[in-house]
Amino acid sequence: MTEQEQQIHVGGSIEQALKGELKLDIGAIFKEAWGGARGFDRYLVAPFLMLIGISLALGAVLMELMGLWGWSVETVQGQSLLQLVLVVMLAPALAGLQLMAVHLVVGLKPPLPILWHWYRQGPVLSLAALMMLTLVNLGTALFILPGLFLQVALWPVLMLVADKGLSPIAAIKTALQISLKYFRPLLLSQLLALLAVITGALTFGLAMIWLMPLYLRFQGILYRELFGVSMRLGKAQPQATFNA
Repeated sequence: MTEQEQQIHVGGSIEQALKGELKLDIGAIFKEAWGGARGFDRYLVAPFLMLIGISLALGAVLMELMGLWGWSVETVQGQSLLQLVLVVMLAPALAGLQLMAVHLVVGLKPPLPILWHWYRQGPVLSLAALMMLTLVNLGTALFILPGLFLQVALWPVLMLVADKGLSPIAAIKTALQISLKYFRPLLLSQLLALLAVITGALTFGLAMIWLMPLYLRFQGILYRELFGVSMRLGKAQPQATFNA
């Protein structure tokens, strides 16, 4: 860091969150997210649509390959395999989309190519996503409520791995511990995601253009307030000093 640069920290920290010392104002968080997502949020809509397009194209290719290998996507096994491959391959891009939202809620304007930035951590992020998927599926298969709880609780795992440099196991443990203290706002975050998906389906995907940026910003603000973001200020535009 040069003499012209200054390191600042915005939001909370893992240590404070684990102790339950942070206070979250859900109304204020939602208001801030809504204020940023009003209109056409091009900084999040563009990468979101790009990720959806790549997912659909990749899914189509995988289904063709599975057909050649004798797997049918109409079976539970085929669907599980398709989901598994997509999750593993797209985990770094999903982490990139989540952290782009974090960029925005600390006042930065992330360039579109940063969506692919975290593929340099591809193996560890894919492993984390695989572990999350396994835990959620096991929880749902054994008892529905544990699966739903895990779905809510594990939302920051990819960001903790990519940004804070935690191992997948440490990130999952941290997410579970913190979710027990801040379950209400985390549940609201997932309800927003569910609302976006349902409304998007009813409107042939049009509502997703407004609701997904709202969800991503809400999630980004939660991450900022709970885990904090370090920023490096200089003469030019400030930059978030993410781990990667």
